[in-house]
Amino acid sequence: MRDVFLDLSLIEKQAKEKESENLAFAKFLRRFPSKTLDALVERLNARIEPLIDCKACANCCKRLRAVALETELPALANAKGVSVEAFKQTFVQPYKEGFYFKSSPCPMLRADNRCEIYDARPACCRTFPNLVGEHFKYRFKSVMEKYPICPIAFHVVEALKTELDFPKNSDI
Repeated sequence: MRDVFLDLSLIEKQAKEKESENLAFAKFLRRFPSKTLDALVERLNARIEPLIDCKACANCCKRLRAVALETELPALANAKGVSVEAFKQTFVQPYKEGFYFKSSPCPMLRADNRCEIYDARPACCRTFPNLVGEHFKYRFKSVMEKYPICPIAFHVVEALKTELDFPKNSDI
């Protein structure tokens, strides 16, 4: 894939410039059966993801706040060597059915862009940027929240436009 670039400022700039285009693309995606679209996104992700070194980027850890489920807290606390209560007080705050990390960048991100608790990291981190799965077209809004931040999400969406022959300069 020759057009994969990792310049985060360029990705963010292009994402801003493509806001209208991406709204039209969301409507365009409705034309395709979910299974077809999901398989295509999975194939594109498998091609693009290996081209991007997440440890060199870590933009998700720098810009987003991860969420952990109650059931994940014991493993997270254990990885930090603290009690669940101490972990809750220090690192997370309750939100709906989970706990958001209190700060951005993530308090588990080390200076070398590595996760301090990598083996115990929450599911949202393990599956980020959440492109592969059922009903991509219904999750597209969520994907677009990651589009200006994650080179993988950006390039998979752009490759998807090409694969589907999306007419970029038209109102769908």
